[in-house]
Amino acid sequence: MQGGGSAIENILRRAAQSLGVLTQELGVALGPRLDRAALRQVELVRVSSDRLLMVLSLSGGAVRTIFVEVPGIIADEALIGVTIVLNERLAGLTLDQVRTSLASRLRDVATTPQAAELLNIFVQEGEQVFGRAAADPLDTVVLGQPSLLADKPEFASGERLRQLIELTETRQQLGRMLETRGGGPGISITIGNEHGDPRLEPFTVVTAEYNAGSLSGVIGVIGPTRMPYDKVIALVDHTSRLVSNLLC
Repeated sequence: MQGGGSAIENILRRAAQSLGVLTQELGVALGPRLDRAALRQVELVRVSSDRLLMVLSLSGGAVRTIFVEVPGIIADEALIGVTIVLNERLAGLTLDQVRTSLASRLRDVATTPQAAELLNIFVQEGEQVFGRAAADPLDTVVLGQPSLLADKPEFASGERLRQLIELTETRQQLGRMLETRGGGPGISITIGNEHGDPRLEPFTVVTAEYNAGSLSGVIGVIGPTRMPYDKVIALVDHTSRLVSNLLC
């Protein structure tokens, strides 16, 4: 089974790029945690004789796609029947609720033998399928243009430039740092050793939370400790509100 990305990521990428250009810093955003997203609709699409595409429409406008391997061609009637069952039993639940209760919710379904075989795949591999769909936000860190920082005098030395390159290449490190910055309105600013990670000491991080329905994430900029804070704060705040309006 293989996963796909969220539609929200496209908006975040454009917003991070625009914010970076406006501030002349490195725009950055973290996608929302989808384990708390409510499942609105499930669609199953045949893509080959032994593979289905499961499309999950979630609250907040997010979409996840998961490839599901099947033992052979599934008849149209069985595919339609299983799609109906999944929607009847799972719609309205969060992905985390689906992941932890899928087996019990599908246990007593009366279906044709082929539909039952397909449902059994979801029962046996449901935790993996829906766990992947609720992929950790560490996988959805989006960045603007690192070159905007590379041109600054603070990064003229080889060592500082190396630190910048390492920062942009270690998305998990950025994801962990950004994940701690949500939880409410307002601007969050950390400078130097306030990040709690020596690899981030050359940088200042300015972020604000955005909302996508019941979900939330953060967007902001990373730059040198010398930056025009008033301008940056105003632009980060404005961008977070704009993203929230687009995703509401």
